[in-house]
Amino acid sequence: MSVLVAGAGPTGLIAAKALADRGHEVLLIDKAAAVGGMSASFEIAGQRVDFGSHRLHGRADPELLSELRELLGEDLQRRDRNGRIRLLGRWVAFPLQIGDLLRGLPRWFAVRAALDAALSPFRRAKGSNFAQDVRAGLGPTVFNAFYAPYAKKLWGVPAEEIDASMAKRRVSAGGPLEILRRLVSVRSEEGKSFYYPRFGYGQIIDAIADSATRSGVEICLSTRLDGLTCSDDGVDAVLCGPNGSETRRFSTCVSTVAVQHLVDAAMPTAPSEVVDAASRLDHRGMLLVYLVIPRPQYTPFDAHYFPGQDTVVARLSEPKNYRDGDDPAESTVLCAEIPCDEGGDLWEMNSESLGGLVSRQLVEQGLPVTGHVGTEVRRLPSVYPKYRHGYQADLDCIETWVNEQPRLVTVGRLGLFVPDNLHHVIEMGNAVARVINSDGHIDRQAWRLRREEFRSNVVED
Repeated sequence: MSVLVAGAGPTGLIAAKALADRGHEVLLIDKAAAVGGMSASFEIAGQRVDFGSHRLHGRADPELLSELRELLGEDLQRRDRNGRIRLLGRWVAFPLQIGDLLRGLPRWFAVRAALDAALSPFRRAKGSNFAQDVRAGLGPTVFNAFYAPYAKKLWGVPAEEIDASMAKRRVSAGGPLEILRRLVSVRSEEGKSFYYPRFGYGQIIDAIADSATRSGVEICLSTRLDGLTCSDDGVDAVLCGPNGSETRRFSTCVSTVAVQHLVDAAMPTAPSEVVDAASRLDHRGMLLVYLVIPRPQYTPFDAHYFPGQDTVVARLSEPKNYRDGDDPAESTVLCAEIPCDEGGDLWEMNSESLGGLVSRQLVEQGLPVTGHVGTEVRRLPSVYPKYRHGYQADLDCIETWVNEQPRLVTVGRLGLFVPDNLHHVIEMGNAVARVINSDGHIDRQAWRLRREEFRSNVVED
């Protein structure tokens, strides 16, 4: 029997290839018409663009970087980071630099932040929510200026309603001294640079997919997992593809689809408490608004970050600035990321209205007039996992049920309900392949240890 891998994003592709290399027969499915999920690239106005701002971080595992260099050759380019943050009405370089912080922000901010650092040993222990945790670690000045508004923008709820575990996922500096350490270390090559392919971020995905195919993986697109029944000796999966539905038997199922969708597929046999837990897990969506600008370059920066509530845009990127590529000389494309809930007012706006809104707000933030001549919009319903209070109990309930299935394992951003980076999820894909034995059984002890390691991943923007 073969192994079913559900979901052809980065995790699924890597897991499928690694399983095939270990001698398994592998079927990889995805409901989309192309591989890669949010890590794919596509074309607008003759330019390759991504689903938002993506980069392969310099802190990625050296072995992974070596493998990707082997796949992409010179097309995998090392680039210096060149972003900035709109903070307190001013621009501050990103990654953060001490000199720019001191020169670029109001004096009162520097004084208060310094006072927070001096008082940090006397603050109360970290709390039970994101707000309390970040305040305790970084102080109220940095929290109020950056993390409080940015949390509300990304997740749509006040920071006090977000579980403290999100601070561990998104705030890598645990206190003022750690911030100083990271500000100094940013001078290192791994801190100030990143990797990006010549033909868009999705070139990484395409190369992995080609490699998986060469390893013998069968890839079926426009095919979704409609049903799943687990037993001690295999799984029966209902696959719905272009030619209709069929039920097939597999030795094992590796699921990288959203954990909520996996539970839906197993609805007839999943316990009611698991179904209820899955119904309470949710993601925040995102609108990607692409503006076609009729000039060679909009700004020299690769990304702008907007934590404030005075614009709906959270980040603006210019893909052309991420690479030395074969882009049209006379035009560029901007990508504005707007976090929002599926079905809300912003979500339902048409492309022309969204383009006008973004263009006006960029000018209000001190950026040039876009003069855009075209707008395209992509709607992503599941981007930011909402770590509301109580989410961990629901996730634990689902994971306990999954771990009771001898032939089922979940992994990846959606499968584990995490916001991790590409290098994290590629590591997950390789790891899950190594815990599936030749007979299809899953080494649960080995997987539990790796799962615990993944809980310490910190997201880098």
